[in-house]
Amino acid sequence: MSIPEPIHDLARGDIGVSRQLSRALRVLMDTATDPQLKNQLRGILAGTGSARDLMHSEGFNQVLDRTMPDAMRHFAEMSDEERQRLAEQGEADLARLRIAPPADESHPSTSTSSPSMPSTPADRVVPGTRKPNRERIVTPDEDDEDDAYFRERQQRGWLR
Repeated sequence: MSIPEPIHDLARGDIGVSRQLSRALRVLMDTATDPQLKNQLRGILAGTGSARDLMHSEGFNQVLDRTMPDAMRHFAEMSDEERQRLAEQGEADLARLRIAPPADESHPSTSTSSPSMPSTPADRVVPGTRKPNRERIVTPDEDDEDDAYFRERQQRGWLR
């Protein structure tokens, strides 16, 4: 029997974004030295934790403090063409991840399981839900006026 793949809260139901986030979380977990941060990342990857909670994690904030200045400087030094190329590459990667997980990566709950993490079926997140096995997320088939309003604001900006 196959274990359902958790969809991370920050992905807003997009399986490609969720799989990309899982990749990033695995890299963080593999390189983290703080055991508490590793356990938190392991829980998120297993579907028992929330990626939103990372912003309150001291260990995660320390990682950001060390890595973000160099990343921002590198981004600022990139040419517009390189940024565009990377954006297109990222979109293509997301499209592939929406179809199937990368062959070189195993399911997050199998690669990150540990004796300290719960493994009962009730603790796993069912795809399309916010919490384990409940609160199914339903999206309407058609946009309503709120959707149109926020889409317009996103495209034109809030101050126009």
